[in-house]
Formats: sequence, C-alpha cells, structure tokens
Amino acid sequence: MPNLDHFLFDQIRERDDQATFEHVFHTYYSSLCVFAAGIVGSREDAKDIVNDCFLELWNRRKTIVVKTSLKSYLYISVRNLALNHLKKSRSKLELQSTISYPFYKEDEIAFQMERLLKLEDLEQRLKTSIDSLPEQCRYIFYLNRYEQMAYKEIAKKMNLSVGTVKTQIARALKKIRTDFEDVKDVSQIFLLNLVRHF
Repeated sequence: MPNLDHFLFDQIRERDDQATFEHVFHTYYSSLCVFAAGIVGSREDAKDIVNDCFLELWNRRKTIVVKTSLKSYLYISVRNLALNHLKKSRSKLELQSTISYPFYKEDEIAFQMERLLKLEDLEQRLKTSIDSLPEQCRYIFYLNRYEQMAYKEIAKKMNLSVGTVKTQIARALKKIRTDFEDVKDVSQIFLLNLVRHF
C-alpha cells in the first residue's frame, strides 16, 4: 500500500489525473499562501507565487522528483519562488524607504523551514506506522482516512460487516497512538489532526 503522498503524486504524474491535482491544490493552497505572504509581505503576490508553484507542478509532473513528501516539495518550491520574487523586486523596494523588507527576515524563514522539517519527520513516522499495520487493517484505514469512505461503504466494498470495519480502524488508531507515545505538546496536536483527517 503506497503512502498518501506517493499515491497522490503517482495519480498526477502517471495518469494525468486532474481531479487529484485539484484535490492537492485545495488541500494546500491556503496554507501555502499564508507561508508565501509571510516571506514577500503581500497577499496578492503570495497568491501569484502559489499559483505559479502549482502550474509548475502540473507542467513538469512527468520529470519532477519528490524526494520526501509532496507537501514538503510544495513548501520548499513556494519558499524558493518567494525568495526569487524578493530578489527581482529588491531594487524597487529599496527605492521605497517606508517599506520594511522583507516581512520575514532570513532567520524567521529558517525557523519556518525547520518547523516544516520537524513536522515532515512526524508525518514520515506516521506513514511508517500505518505501513506496518496488517494488510487488511491498513487497507481499511486507508479507505477511511485517505479516500474518506464511510464504514458502510468499506464494508460493502470488502464484503465485511460494519463491526469488522470499526474494529480494524480502532486497531489501527491504537497502534498509531502506541507508536507515538513519546510525542508530546504541539506534536500531539499535529498527530491528532493527521489521524482525524487521514
């Protein structure tokens, strides 16, 4: 069972799946705009940068190599585009002494990227935990969290009782929580959100 990122990117790259591309776009667009705006200091410029990022993802889908996760790729791509945007507009901004340039300083950008990498590490741990589930349990969990299928739909698809589906998902969640017993504070919120939405 491929993890979610690989599955989504494979759908886009191998099948030219526009529906999956739109799903990824709507999933990450708002948070990427906030991230980009923090770097360039302009909401409108941030939207253009994020749109350019997704346009590049689609146009280069056959050749792009995603080494970590699709989410990490998108954030790093937006960061690079935003920094390039600042370099191109530096001369204009220097002529306007009332403008503070940039909104995020270099150390703040570094902090944001460090935070992203920490979340990326937790996400990878989650994927590893899910991949280690028994095959049937993993597939049921995948259908419910990734495909957002209801218990009854999964039961019908797999010719199982609804009770069995509930038991398998509960087993998966228990295993994941056990694997993350050492994760505390804000990381727990991150994990909880992942488990809820996926």
